[in-house]
Amino acid sequence: MNPKRYLLLRRKEVVAQLPPMTEVVRGSLIQRRLVCGKPNCRCAKGQRHRVWYLTVSFARGRTEQVTVPEELVPEVERWLSNYERWWYGLEEISGINRELLRKRWVGRSQKKKRKR
Repeated sequence: MNPKRYLLLRRKEVVAQLPPMTEVVRGSLIQRRLVCGKPNCRCAKGQRHRVWYLTVSFARGRTEQVTVPEELVPEVERWLSNYERWWYGLEEISGINRELLRKRWVGRSQKKKRKR
């Protein structure tokens, strides 16, 4: 297979393997053990409540946290994994496109140069 055809085919394969863009989230899933403060609650005796958060950091040090219900944790984990897959896919596509540019194998039409 010629090199240009290989790069174009590989780029198409990477795109085809990407998960749905609608199932992507950036951040980290963290778990905390909290005490609610009620004197008769089990957490007052040491059995703390488990709470999940999606935490995302932004520019200028701003952080956002979203409480995640226990039943949504598997879905959020999948979305986080999908984000990572998109990130690596974009990096691979970018590398392929740099190589296509380097070889001048881009543009609307590839006209062959005529010898004069």
